[in-house]
Amino acid sequence: MPRWWLLWLATPIAWGQQDPTFTQYMYNRFGLNPAAAGYAGAWQIVGVGRLQWIGIEGHPSTFMLNAHTPVSFLRGGIGLQLMGDQIGPFRTTDIKLAYAFRIAIGTAGSALQIGIAGGILNKSLDGAALRPEQIPDPTLFNRMATLLLPDIAAGIYFTLPDDRFYVGVASTHLTEPSLKEFTSTGRSRIPRHIYATSGYTFNLSEPVRLTPSVFFKTAGSQLSVDANLSLSVDPVVIGASYRLQDAASLLVGLQATEALFIGYSYDYVLSRLGAFTSGSHELVVRYSFSPAFRLLAPDLGVRDKKDFR
Repeated sequence: MPRWWLLWLATPIAWGQQDPTFTQYMYNRFGLNPAAAGYAGAWQIVGVGRLQWIGIEGHPSTFMLNAHTPVSFLRGGIGLQLMGDQIGPFRTTDIKLAYAFRIAIGTAGSALQIGIAGGILNKSLDGAALRPEQIPDPTLFNRMATLLLPDIAAGIYFTLPDDRFYVGVASTHLTEPSLKEFTSTGRSRIPRHIYATSGYTFNLSEPVRLTPSVFFKTAGSQLSVDANLSLSVDPVVIGASYRLQDAASLLVGLQATEALFIGYSYDYVLSRLGAFTSGSHELVVRYSFSPAFRLLAPDLGVRDKKDFR
């Protein structure tokens, strides 16, 4: 008997069409907030792969790929995001374009960015995989249903020089798209999500840095809180996280080159699902190009070509 129905019994938020959870949120800021587009000062590409609750058939699996860059003549940054997610019979594909307007604060490099993203959200439900003896919900249709929905997100993002401090707030699914084709009641919707992230880096010595960070996520009545503490001794990063009433995580990262960073995390599940799963795995690959690869208008003056950082 398939065991993905345990996800419904133990974690109803998963069946509430929430967005995927990410443990290494600190390396994927644009993926969570369109206002972070271009914050790195040059082209940055981030790929994330996550396998959650290994051992449960139909466990969540997620892939995200995004790229963003500052664009001087637009006075901000632009970005593109692609995300695919599957949990049991539910499949999601999300494609968004984002723009962030940058407001310089002072002359040292601090800035506030205001961003918006729009795109297409594809949701599908293989209702034939649902059987009443497993999922006691007669409102779910016993057939394949696919929806193509417009989707909007917005956010703000503030950073100090050299990225030693950042804070951002964003909201996705602003229009709360309807999933009426999934249920006979026609009342199912994707709840508006709100994200808040922040981190500060303490330079303990030349090669040693300590970075605490937090990540808040709300969707409807559900709240998720992550707290992380990471120690960087170039080129290695080690860290630990705690997700409120859900998981404890270990992180390890390697700055393989000046441009390439690779991070891995393992989540030990503390919730009721812990009896059925060996945990969750997540891999992040981030590549940051030289600032020389920024998009610049060829006819603008020197003032407009100064480094965003």
